[in-house]
Amino acid sequence: MCKTSVIALSLLLLSPAAYPETTVTKQTEARGGHGRWWKISVVVLAAATSVDAYSSWGSLEANPVLRNGNGRFGSQGVALKALIFGGTVGAQYLLLKSHPKSEKYGTLTNFALAGVLGAAAASNFQRGAPQALNPPSPPQRY
Repeated sequence: MCKTSVIALSLLLLSPAAYPETTVTKQTEARGGHGRWWKISVVVLAAATSVDAYSSWGSLEANPVLRNGNGRFGSQGVALKALIFGGTVGAQYLLLKSHPKSEKYGTLTNFALAGVLGAAAASNFQRGAPQALNPPSPPQRY
């Protein structure tokens, strides 16, 4: 699978819009449509996570948790980033169900995380294109 397909698929599966019956709570409906900024912040965080993963794909990764056996960012890193995103949004969703007044903190957290990931992606893009994934060829014997 190409990297664009992997990123698009992970975004689609983790997007709250993919599961509309779980994103709109009765509390949100009762409050008269509040929660729009939190939902926007979730979309912005998903976009920032995807752009960061795309900008890191195939390049050397400094974070040992996100790198594969070759020391590069690949599908393992994308999976971990998707899990972190899903865990963050899922925890916020459950917390906001029981404490709807704390929505502003979740919104600010999402926008702050999106800013950090956006800065990391900008840094990755500034460094240039990822290095080729082809291993070096063995030396020639004459």
